Amino acid sequence: MTFILTIAWSHLRSRRQDVGISLIGVLSIMGVTAGVAVLDIVMSVMTGFEVDLRTKILGSNSHMMVIEFAGTMDEPEAAIKTVEACSGVEAVAPFVYTEVMLRSAYSTAGAVLKGLDTERTAKVTEVVSDLKVGPQGHLDDDAARADVMRHLKSPPPALAQDITDTEELPGILLGEELAAGLRVYPGDRVFVINPIGGGVGPFGVPMPTTRSFRVAGIFYTGMYEYDTKWSYVSLSDAQDFTGLGTAVTGLEVRVAEDRLYDVATIGTEIEQALGSPYITRNWLTINAALFSALRLEKIVMSLILGLIMVVAALGIVTNLVVMVITRAREISILKAMGASNRSVVGIFITQGMIVGVVGTSLGTALGLAGSAFLDQYQFPLDTNVYYLDSLPVVVEYPAVAAVAGGALVICFLATLYPAWRAATLHPVDGLRYE
Repeated sequence: MTFILTIAWSHLRSRRQDVGISLIGVLSIMGVTAGVAVLDIVMSVMTGFEVDLRTKILGSNSHMMVIEFAGTMDEPEAAIKTVEACSGVEAVAPFVYTEVMLRSAYSTAGAVLKGLDTERTAKVTEVVSDLKVGPQGHLDDDAARADVMRHLKSPPPALAQDITDTEELPGILLGEELAAGLRVYPGDRVFVINPIGGGVGPFGVPMPTTRSFRVAGIFYTGMYEYDTKWSYVSLSDAQDFTGLGTAVTGLEVRVAEDRLYDVATIGTEIEQALGSPYITRNWLTINAALFSALRLEKIVMSLILGLIMVVAALGIVTNLVVMVITRAREISILKAMGASNRSVVGIFITQGMIVGVVGTSLGTALGLAGSAFLDQYQFPLDTNVYYLDSLPVVVEYPAVAAVAGGALVICFLATLYPAWRAATLHPVDGLRYE
């Protein structure tokens, strides 16, 4: 092995007459380095997008929902106790869900109205953590955010509230973009309209129901779809407005973090515990198309950027083939002195792998350094185009190891043909014109 390594290293060292060969070798190293570094950085950014998107989705929604197939859930408390007893379940909260129209003094918008249990919701979703503005202005700490949620049913007067508007109204939380579209702030009055809530009128026309709410807070999730469409009220207010009485639309369930990808099994256990007609829907199935598209995009991008390493591998092939041709005399002398075909193959494979190992090591180091720089710099993004304000970077070390391993495999495959050419060279052919 020492003999093979010594010969391989001597072939790689630059000599005056081999400047062209050495240049090809340097370019091959640079190609492998660039391919590995770019692939590591891009994979880290795409993983960051996926993780950030998952965090935002799971912040605004629960890990799992329990609903009744036939309609609303009439006995939520009994169902809550049953679900809480299932393994992997950390918290449960009832909710009411409906679509409404919101009207302010300046504008109108369609929205999703969700009734929340003000005590239990904070344990299931990140709604409380997403609150940015309350009746007294910007919310700086968790205690102030929790206070806004605690008084959602009857919010205190806001700083910006019209002093002539003293009517006590139930509170409503609006997404930042939705509030901007309605041009309202905490303390302002909005009208929630259910177009068919009043049943059918005397002429067969649906009768709407309307109720006044006061903006108690504004939240920001970073997801444009949520910030433009979602609104929250207390569970009892939503039940009164929709006429559900004590019934709810369903239950939101939070599972343990280490079982986040085991929600299907937990859901099956919950369905068996509750029995028919209860069913569960988890975050993986609800967002399956979205995360599948993200994974496909990551795979395609990896394949495209992997072509950089293929091009670098062609450089290795070129370098070794030229070396076989220019060093035919030396190869013939080695074989005439008793070197086996296996030793000659080992020499040229070692030469190519030295290039691959050096390029992969430099590329991995450069890729990790580039990812760390992007994460530290917080590269800004246009929020009018993207759903987040800075470039997310998450380094997954198994993925980095997979990229490095793939680069080494490509480099190894690139050495096989030149090594075979060198091994099949007959000593007589190499020394014929010497």
